Amino acid sequence: MGTTINYRLPIWAPRLRKAQIAQFYEASGRGFVDEELIDDVGFSLLARAESILAATEASRGRAQCPVCSIIIEHDHEDLKCSHCGWECSWAAFKKTIKYKHLHAGGMKPFLEEFVEKFPMARSHADRLVLIDTLIHKYHWETSTGGGRPGACCLIEGKMSNIMPFLDSLSYGEQTPEEVEATREEWRKKWHKNKWKGRVQKMKDRDGSTKDAGG
Repeated sequence: MGTTINYRLPIWAPRLRKAQIAQFYEASGRGFVDEELIDDVGFSLLARAESILAATEASRGRAQCPVCSIIIEHDHEDLKCSHCGWECSWAAFKKTIKYKHLHAGGMKPFLEEFVEKFPMARSHADRLVLIDTLIHKYHWETSTGGGRPGACCLIEGKMSNIMPFLDSLSYGEQTPEEVEATREEWRKKWHKNKWKGRVQKMKDRDGSTKDAGG
């Protein structure tokens, strides 16, 4: 009988629930600085950002040991940590990343900035703005446009329902000016974004599927 090896595999932080995000913006719109809610959303987003960055590095040949956090350089072969002895096949490690929306792509600089700044923010008002800014970023974003919406790797769901969700979030009279400005800029860039047409096709296809199903 062969020997069974029990790998300790990495556990990646999940995408945030839409309910979390909706509650966050509703409180912001009322002018209520809910510190507990801001921390819940913010640290969930921080964990997600760190997972995306770590998974991306692992795919590029620098995997983090899930036991002692040492970085293991590899050539997409078996992994072994020289510090604590942990080992795992690359195939098993890679499987934990697949289909989890864990590729940083053009969001990498924005994720790194959030990871650096969020824990050091001096107030919950500052944290609120940092959260809002990251959620509304696009891959490879510039001052005039961007690529795929970054929210797709941060919030649960498909692009076809994430984008309408973000656009419909409740903003109120007490919403901070920075947050209002970010949304208007986000909308302008989305209007010119090549992914907008694809989202409409996805929605049309999903609607056709539901109609066919009765």
